[in-house]
Amino acid sequence: MRDQAEKLRELVASVAIGNEYKSNAPGSRKLCKSISFVSGKGGVGKTNIALYYAMSLAKSGKKVLLLDADLGLANIHILLGIAPKLTVADVFEGKCTIMDTVINGPLGVSIIPGASGLETLANIAPDKLHYLIDQFNTMENHYDFILVDTAAGIGSSVINVAAKTDLAILMMTPDPTSLADAYAVVKILYERGQKQIATIVNMVMSEKEGMETFDRINAVVVKFLKKPLEFLGVLPMNRELQRFIRMQRLVTENRNDEFFLRVSRISRASAGISVIRRGGFFSRFLKKV
Repeated sequence: MRDQAEKLRELVASVAIGNEYKSNAPGSRKLCKSISFVSGKGGVGKTNIALYYAMSLAKSGKKVLLLDADLGLANIHILLGIAPKLTVADVFEGKCTIMDTVINGPLGVSIIPGASGLETLANIAPDKLHYLIDQFNTMENHYDFILVDTAAGIGSSVINVAAKTDLAILMMTPDPTSLADAYAVVKILYERGQKQIATIVNMVMSEKEGMETFDRINAVVVKFLKKPLEFLGVLPMNRELQRFIRMQRLVTENRNDEFFLRVSRISRASAGISVIRRGGFFSRFLKKV
């Protein structure tokens, strides 16, 4: 049985013979929304939410590509118990094409495993950069959503990626340090031109605690930055999820999947947020680099 990566390679190969998937044809670009997941600090559940968010969109019939853009600490494949043969680092080193790295994840989500090779973007030659842009743009034609799991913090690599997506989803917890770090992320993203930042408050003890946490961060953002945040929802502390993570399993395998249902509701709501089109995500990001 052919895997999704093989099918994708065939689609990309068809570009060379000028069929309907040719990315240079006028009006042929598919409307693909890009969403990044950011956090001011680690340990707030960002990668888990990105994965389940992708799965919920795929379950609703959307074609989803999940890119692990955490420099040096890529771990989406670890959560899934997958050992990828190739990563995005191999693409930047010229060992393979981007299509070769795609692995088929749960519920049909396509995953590009990350690695520290992303750091080499800063030194890519112009001719190689155009080659990469063409590869990424071609892939965007075949997906409804591209989700990018970034590293925690406010490093330049994180901000450069998140500022170019159509929507940045900020992950935070009620922890006071999380709130302070979250504000730093929002401030820099707004300064870099990101227009839409939405918030998910994770690991709350109650709905009230989650709403109060969002109200605090939003009040500070409005006061000093004059731009309110979008509110997507809250996710309760889930010890069952932690147990499944240690076993490298997904909570959807369990009958008690309230966590997945909550993420699904959030994904459906945020996926409908209007976006300001500025070309494809990969084109905007790589050209900026």
